[in-house]
Amino acid sequence: MNDQTGGTVRVDRSAAFRANGVWSREGTLPFPLSFHATSTGGVHCVDATAASISELVDLLAAFARGQAVVLNVGTNDWRDGDDEDLPLGRIAGEQGVTAEVHDIRWAASRYRSDDLLVMPWSRMPRFLDGWYPYDIEVLDVAGPLTSAEVEELALAVNTHDVGKAPILPALTGAGLWFSGHDDCYLSLEATSADLPPLLLARLLACQAGAALIEAADPEGTEADAVLTVPQPPTALAAELLRIGGSWVGKVAHVQAGGCVELALAATDTRWRLADRLPDLMPYGLTLDVVNGSWSQHLP
Repeated sequence: MNDQTGGTVRVDRSAAFRANGVWSREGTLPFPLSFHATSTGGVHCVDATAASISELVDLLAAFARGQAVVLNVGTNDWRDGDDEDLPLGRIAGEQGVTAEVHDIRWAASRYRSDDLLVMPWSRMPRFLDGWYPYDIEVLDVAGPLTSAEVEELALAVNTHDVGKAPILPALTGAGLWFSGHDDCYLSLEATSADLPPLLLARLLACQAGAALIEAADPEGTEADAVLTVPQPPTALAAELLRIGGSWVGKVAHVQAGGCVELALAATDTRWRLADRLPDLMPYGLTLDVVNGSWSQHLP
C-alpha cells in the first residue's frame, strides 16, 4: 500500500475544504487542514479536517475487509412526509443499494440509532452518492454478521467512551473504523500503519483541488465543476509525519490553472475549531498544475 506516485484525486465543488468555512471577524475563511496522528497498541489513530466519507470511501476500501458496516447516521437529506429521518434501510433502498438491515434502536445511546447496514464496500459510493451525513460511523467486517454479532457490535460502538481509548480493540475482527461529523471532521482508526500517510496525502490533494475550483469560479456559477489533481507522493506525507504527528495547513497562494501553494506548520497538539492558526507556517508544498507535480519546501 506504499504508493510512491501518489495517483490522482477527483475534487468537486462540494469538497469539504470548499463547502465548509470557519467564521472569523473578517467573515468566512476556507477550512484549514488539520491532521493529528497517534499510535497505541498497534492501532493507528487520526483526527483530521476537512473531508467527508464520500471523499475518502475509495481510499478506505483499499484497507478494509470486504464488508462495510454503517450505523449512527444523521442527515437532513432524507426525510419522510412527517419531516422525520428516514431509517437507513429506507435510504439504501432509495439509493438502489442492497444491504443487510438490522434494527438497532434498542442500542441507541449517544446517537439516535435506527438501522445498522452491512454491505460490500463496492456499494458504498452508490449508497453515499448525492447526499451528506452530518454524522456517520463505518467499520469493516469480513462477511455477513449473525444477529448475535450485530448486537455485540452495536453495543460495543454505542457504549464506547469516545476519546478515552481506541475503539478498534473492542470491535472483534475489525481493522478499520471511521467516524465523520458535519461532513468535515473525521476520526479514523486502522490496524495498518500505511493508512495515515495516504490519508494525509489525500487531504493535501483535496485542499489544493478545492482552492483551484474556487480560484477558477469564485462566484460558484459552475455547480458541477470537477477537477482531477495529482496526489502528493506517499513518501512526502510520510516525511511530514516523521517530523511530527500534528499538522495544520492553509492555502497560501493559488493561481487558477497554474499552481497552488500550501503552507503548513507542525503543532504540539491537535487543532481545534477555536484555535488560531500559527503566524509562522514554515513548511511549504506546491502543486504545479501544468506539470502535474508536487514540490516541497522544508525549513
